[in-house]
Amino acid sequence: MKKSTRILSTGALATAVIAALSAFASGYTTSPIVSSTASVGAATGSSAAQGTSPGTKVMLASTPQQTNFNRFIVKYKDGAVAQRSQSAALSALNAAATRAGVAGMKAGANGVSTALTLQHVRKLAIGADVIRLSRGLNQTEADALLAQLRSDPAVQYAQPDYIKYRSDFIPNDNRFDLQWHYTNAASGIRAPKAWDTSTGEGVVVAVLDTGYVDHSDLDANIVPGYDFIAAYGQDANNPDIAGDGDGRDADAHDTGDWTDASMPWCGRNSSSSFHGTHVAGTVAAVTNNGIGVAGVAFNAKVQPVRVLGHCGGFTSDIADAITWASGGTVAGAPDNSANHAEVLNLSLGGSGSCGNDTVTQAAVDGAISRGVTVVVAAGNSNADAANFSPASCKGVITVGANGVDGAKSWFSNYGPTVSVTAPGGNATSGDAPDNAWIWSLGNRGTKAPIAGPEGEALIGNIGTSMASPHVAGIVALMQSAAVAAGNPALTPAQVRTILRQTAKPFTVLPPSSTPMGAGIVDAAAAVAAASQPVPTDEPSVLLVNRQAISGQTGAAGDSLLYMINVPAGTRSLNLRSYGGTGDVSLYVSHEVIPTTVLYGRKSAKTGNAEAVVITNPAQGTWYLRVAGEKAFANVSVMGLY
Repeated sequence: MKKSTRILSTGALATAVIAALSAFASGYTTSPIVSSTASVGAATGSSAAQGTSPGTKVMLASTPQQTNFNRFIVKYKDGAVAQRSQSAALSALNAAATRAGVAGMKAGANGVSTALTLQHVRKLAIGADVIRLSRGLNQTEADALLAQLRSDPAVQYAQPDYIKYRSDFIPNDNRFDLQWHYTNAASGIRAPKAWDTSTGEGVVVAVLDTGYVDHSDLDANIVPGYDFIAAYGQDANNPDIAGDGDGRDADAHDTGDWTDASMPWCGRNSSSSFHGTHVAGTVAAVTNNGIGVAGVAFNAKVQPVRVLGHCGGFTSDIADAITWASGGTVAGAPDNSANHAEVLNLSLGGSGSCGNDTVTQAAVDGAISRGVTVVVAAGNSNADAANFSPASCKGVITVGANGVDGAKSWFSNYGPTVSVTAPGGNATSGDAPDNAWIWSLGNRGTKAPIAGPEGEALIGNIGTSMASPHVAGIVALMQSAAVAAGNPALTPAQVRTILRQTAKPFTVLPPSSTPMGAGIVDAAAAVAAASQPVPTDEPSVLLVNRQAISGQTGAAGDSLLYMINVPAGTRSLNLRSYGGTGDVSLYVSHEVIPTTVLYGRKSAKTGNAEAVVITNPAQGTWYLRVAGEKAFANVSVMGLY
């Protein structure tokens, strides 16, 4: 089936522009060349701009200015009579209202005069009293009352009981209305809520792709990258995939990845996709600038790394790019260790298991060893991602795609190697509605990019290529939030665990035959979790298979940490507690120390007889936290496999 790309100009009128673009139906080739996983084709028209002209929608949700105050919070000092007595507090408040000149009769909005009366609502946990007035005060009256209250030596503090509003940041980009994939409650990533905490500042995301084109909605967030496509010949055995005539260099611009009859090694004709720019725009398009679209991590930076050209890109070039972008050394390329990315996005792939792709796995292992998270598209063949690389590489975060309906996208690869899904669209024809696409940046050129504003475009694509940068952007938000909270940077394993543990359930549950990971990624929940302290060096007790550790004792709120090393091929792991007195709960995670908030599995019944059983557990270290719901004594802990 032919898939579609929809293109809009990014000019003031956001006029629909029709372009015939063709690309890859499955997103993969069976040759040694690795291709892009975008699903694009030809559009027959677009209605995306109709009825939504810029300026007709208010896109920036400002917090209302409170002008009416009828509730106040007053904290009396310890020992004050009013602190102990409601009647004394009300008497003191009435006296303050009289001194402030707000007591007595006053005409309301309906012209009816009412006397000011006060009612005690409740005492807060912090010891302050909430007082409600029979009528609201304006700002001047409220200030006068507060001044009188604060002048009372018995008052510790006084303030209005302010109304707080939903503070989700909604940017004013004039086509943010197209980006359902950020805001849809069921199927989007809840980006606006995440932006209240983090916008990705201080984080670099490397996009290993076709490079980038200059675009006014992206340029400010680009940092120097590199072109890793080496110079090749021009025959089927040694194809010229670079197309720029200069081999590897510091210019990561996308010169176009079109194919035609002069490139018989490709086996198809297609226009340029400018795929890397679309991916980069999802990661970090400039946001709240009144034009275009928003990026997931719009204060992060994108390091473009060109690895895909005509027909795709070689594994050897991609492996070098993974090494360089993550801070490793590549002969002939400049040292990038001081400016390396914290996150790599690979919206690309090829057929064959990563178990048979030692080069890619070694490059990924190197990146992870340097603390860099690698996010990979699952692929678009509606097949098991275990049969594609790098989607099946160990240690990566493999991303499947969901549509606006909250279900698996029809084209998305699936299987146990998929960690989470993210919006990837579900259009089945060129005239599909706006919310069937993922909207980001591109160019209207069919071969080389068209320079200047007339070439800039907004493009709707579908594919796991579009899902993956949503997750890469969320990882940038998480890392920025962790550092801002005073925590160390998250490890790749911690990132993966948090993403899975905070994922939203699918609106339509995937069939058991096509598992899609933990759910739809939730940016707001992931950022909130990343902002919490994550233990990294807490001492743990080693559990030996089938040997109980007895006599475990602690107070309510105490927790004890254990670890057990599980060999490959284990069919079942049973982590349990039993005996003794009190009440404990169990929290279990693989390779990451669990907390009582972030964990993989949990058992929390009344008492100490708890068990977590994992079928076909992954090889490696499993952690068990035993947490005291109440004081506990003489509890036994055991791990069995």
